[in-house]
Amino acid sequence: MTDLAQFRPDQDYCVYCHKPAAGRCAICHALVCADCCELQDGLIRPLALCMKCTGIRPRPGRMLLVWLLVTACFLIALLAVFLLLSSA
Repeated sequence: MTDLAQFRPDQDYCVYCHKPAAGRCAICHALVCADCCELQDGLIRPLALCMKCTGIRPRPGRMLLVWLLVTACFLIALLAVFLLLSSA
């Protein structure tokens, strides 16, 4: 009995029209061709978005905002502890 080799295509194909893919969607990472994606401005470079993700606005600064909020909460808590200890 012979072992069957797994089929591996020569190229990656678009999930919508099955043409050779140009890259991945910036939000869902689906493989898309140049005809099935739309370019939107990013912070540094343009972002390619697939047809499904075109209506979704990418938020590139979300992690920066979370980091700033956590740091601010930590500093406020530290200040509150310092004020409680200094008043005693």
